[in-house]
Amino acid sequence: MIRALVLDVDGVLVKAGVFGEVLDERYGLSRDATASFFQGPFVQCVLGRADLRAEIAPFVREWSFEGAVDDLLRLWFEADSEVDAAVLDVVERVREEGVPCYVASTQERYRASYLASEIGLASRFDGLFFSCHVGSKKPEAAFFDHVVREIDVRPDELLFFDDHPPNVHGARERGWNAEEHRFGDDIEPVLMRYLRE
Repeated sequence: MIRALVLDVDGVLVKAGVFGEVLDERYGLSRDATASFFQGPFVQCVLGRADLRAEIAPFVREWSFEGAVDDLLRLWFEADSEVDAAVLDVVERVREEGVPCYVASTQERYRASYLASEIGLASRFDGLFFSCHVGSKKPEAAFFDHVVREIDVRPDELLFFDDHPPNVHGARERGWNAEEHRFGDDIEPVLMRYLRE
């Protein structure tokens, strides 16, 4: 029996990759050009061990971005903010039926705050689990185990949706029910199949 629903953010609740497209189209910055940041210092940011504003500052200059650090972060957060309203509607109905719903996402603290308050996820879910607060990230076992402890259910009583196959696999290895889902797809058929079991 499913007692809690857990959803990823980027690629599930929120359309992913728009910021990268903006950097490429507007500033000529390809994913390869920004990889040294996102595969380097940013990793410590999503684990809560480094501050994004400080870590990205040298890259703002390196990328010849026309503006300050906060201008870049605003561009980033606003670009990657399109929410799948249909999924939120399903979440609302599921919560009304007594099944709590949570977010589990790899985020650094500034965007985590933006998602919680500006996007409004804090008011639409029963809890938000962000890697920057947990101290580990998907698909690490420690992340999934933390969520289970906090929600206080058995792993097999959770249903998790993520767009990244390694995260789905990692959750299943910890005993979760987990399914791959991509932004814009209809989540309801798979969800209902689990809830009716």
